[in-house]
Amino acid sequence: MTACGSVASKATPKELPHPVKNTVKKSTHCPNWTSGQTVKITKNTTIPANCSYQKVSFSIERKNVIFDCNGASLNGLKQQNPNPLFVAYSQSTEPKNWAFSVWKSGIQIKNCNIKNYMDGIVIRSRLSKQQHEMLRRKQNVKAIENQLRADSPQNISISNTKIHHSHKHGLYMQRYVSHVNFIKGEIKYSGNSAIYLESGTQYNSIRDSYFYKNGHTSYKKKKRMRMPKSPMAGREAIAVDSSAYNEFIGNIFENNGKGAIFFYKNCFEKHKQKNQLPRTQHSNHNKVKNNRFLNERYGVWLASRQSKQLSRFKCGDPLMYQEKGLFGRSKYYHDYAKNNQIINNLFKNVILGIVVEDNDNKLIGNQFIGNSNSDILIGTAYRFKSKKQPVIRTTVKQNQRKGARLKLKYLHGSKANGLSVSSP
Repeated sequence: MTACGSVASKATPKELPHPVKNTVKKSTHCPNWTSGQTVKITKNTTIPANCSYQKVSFSIERKNVIFDCNGASLNGLKQQNPNPLFVAYSQSTEPKNWAFSVWKSGIQIKNCNIKNYMDGIVIRSRLSKQQHEMLRRKQNVKAIENQLRADSPQNISISNTKIHHSHKHGLYMQRYVSHVNFIKGEIKYSGNSAIYLESGTQYNSIRDSYFYKNGHTSYKKKKRMRMPKSPMAGREAIAVDSSAYNEFIGNIFENNGKGAIFFYKNCFEKHKQKNQLPRTQHSNHNKVKNNRFLNERYGVWLASRQSKQLSRFKCGDPLMYQEKGLFGRSKYYHDYAKNNQIINNLFKNVILGIVVEDNDNKLIGNQFIGNSNSDILIGTAYRFKSKKQPVIRTTVKQNQRKGARLKLKYLHGSKANGLSVSSP
């Protein structure tokens, strides 16, 4: 992981500088890439200043390539804005799948303005049919996953880039990708999460970037239509799904669908489908430092699916707890997010600032201001009901609420620093 000592900017979002600075004179020599084209990139490429393209994608298929957009506008649609909610695209007008598809290591993408694609940037990985089947059967898992990490793209830099109005994700990291740096960027209005870190990813760094109003809509592929998410179904700005050793430093999060950063382990969803794989890595050893969380429902949630009702997810993991619900059996599964550090962040008008539902995490030096229900909430209901396993060994130090007492709650037998604390 790249060492980083950056401190969150004290500028308000309105004062954030434009992330793409174009100081090159206008060129009339823009490459003649046509709408709908997928361009294979095998060498360093710089687009002349002030070029723009509609429904053009770039597939980077050689190591150690630098792609400099130089301020170019890449639009996944022929129109300037996505269709309104409930208005379908035609087959010929629906958004292009992605702006960049990265297959190799050592890639730099910089100074891009990306909007209206299905996914802005996808960093891809491959596994053989034999590897897939062995992982499904849980055979030789450690050796196979180590090999997949070695073979998957790593050492990727995405800098000074805006990704707006993605119909799904802004940046999607597929399985086993590692050492991706997203620096001084901006992701707004993604229908799903702004950034998704898939199972087995490691050592990625998200720094000095701005995440605004992501996770509020879904895209129905068969209908080719954007739909609103309900408040309960909204997505977080950054989904850390069975991903470890990552850092999130110096960023600003504001008004995202359900919250800012959620750490969890996928419960082996839809496990009967042959394309699905179990998750073996937990969302452990991550660092969240010097960020600002503004007007969010949830700020940081550790083990965010520990208390989530998952019967419709058709999970393949062992069942932790079930009970009779209004629409059948409600099912709950173990979630895992340990040894994470939440340090020196600012939470302003966040309904639930930090939620902790697994053991051995550290919450140090965080500041809370404005309206909230709880600044820090520690405890997990269904794990305690089923296994009598409270959340323990949470380090809570030097966290403060400006001008008032910190709103700190311990629930369901949870403990701090190894000592039991009574529930309120």
